[in-house]
Amino acid sequence: MRRILLAEQDSWASGLGWGRARGCALPAAAVLGCLQPAIDPVFLTLLSLATPLRAADHGWVVGMTQTASALAATMVWWLGPRMSMRAALALALGAMVAGLLTPLAQGFGGLLMLRAIYGLGMGAVYARAMGGFAAARPTGAYAIVLLVQLMLATLVSLALPDLAARIGAGRALGLLALVPLAAAVALHFAREGGGHRATPVGNGATPRAGWALALANFWFICATMMVWSLCGALAVQAGHSEGLIGRAVAIGSLAGAATAIAVMRERLRVPLPVTACLVGAALLAPLVLTRPGAGAGFVLAMVLLNIGSTAIIIRCSGLASALGLGPRFRVFVAATHNLGMSAGPALGSGMLWVMPDGGLLLGAGLAVLAGVGAVVIGWRGLRHCAHWPLSRPVFARSGRQKGLD
Repeated sequence: MRRILLAEQDSWASGLGWGRARGCALPAAAVLGCLQPAIDPVFLTLLSLATPLRAADHGWVVGMTQTASALAATMVWWLGPRMSMRAALALALGAMVAGLLTPLAQGFGGLLMLRAIYGLGMGAVYARAMGGFAAARPTGAYAIVLLVQLMLATLVSLALPDLAARIGAGRALGLLALVPLAAAVALHFAREGGGHRATPVGNGATPRAGWALALANFWFICATMMVWSLCGALAVQAGHSEGLIGRAVAIGSLAGAATAIAVMRERLRVPLPVTACLVGAALLAPLVLTRPGAGAGFVLAMVLLNIGSTAIIIRCSGLASALGLGPRFRVFVAATHNLGMSAGPALGSGMLWVMPDGGLLLGAGLAVLAGVGAVVIGWRGLRHCAHWPLSRPVFARSGRQKGLD
């Protein structure tokens, strides 16, 4: 396994050419492809200033964007080599046009259509780019992308309101059309230098453990989005101020960044089922700790939520990608991110509609249980993986490390 991954990494780096700048093309495209969900709170606030969009309709905009992203990512996986790189680049350029027209939209239906076009483009970019970048050292690849996405989203969230105050909300939002344009350029350079990494051709036989870990990734992202989508509303109902909510989100983001750095290595120091159980408790923390007069509890809950979601997404995505023997499966692993982000809020809203009292906790709890169960199945299946035998684990034992590095 060590030789396979090192050979893949060497050929990927040398194939890109043009030095280190070209080697950043795939991760840059992946980061830009998943940037939108991280800046949605600021984006939607400015969108309501630039258009007649009501705050009550923000969920529809997010849902349409994420559903389209999930559809595009699934399409990239399903079609595989039948979907040309030109098609992905065309979708990305379509997202750029949709981004330019978004602040000009006056009708709600037209706005939803534009965000669907935007989501299609960015979902296709992320699935292709992440599927290629995760070919070598997949855990580190996902950690790097999530870390850089978090840092870039923080900068954009801080700069965009000030920019809107100077040039207007509509023009500031129009500048976000540069994101899909930059993603298309990055994906194009990756294709020119090493198209075999960016284009999901072929398909290897993936063991059951890989599919189980990909499914676990989906369920944990679902649980995260169920809770995350309603954290603000829960805090407001508990009487917490906007300042406290903002500080809690910022501190949680810093905790998530630190977690990404901590789990960047390919080796596992804690068995994955143990990590999954701890993460499950962390994801449910905001539903338990958000109480009136307990500001510190809400901050702690946001920290736990960010730590847990970051750790499990990186671990499950990295291990599942490493177990896949073909680039097409790595694209599927990336697609589970979009699918989870789309399904999570919808499932959470459905549970609240069916059970207004306790429905969210029940739904998130069931998603966590499904994720833990899939992790256990995947972990047990590692023993039967011919290309990743448990005799050469990705653990660190007794101060002596063995693994992929």
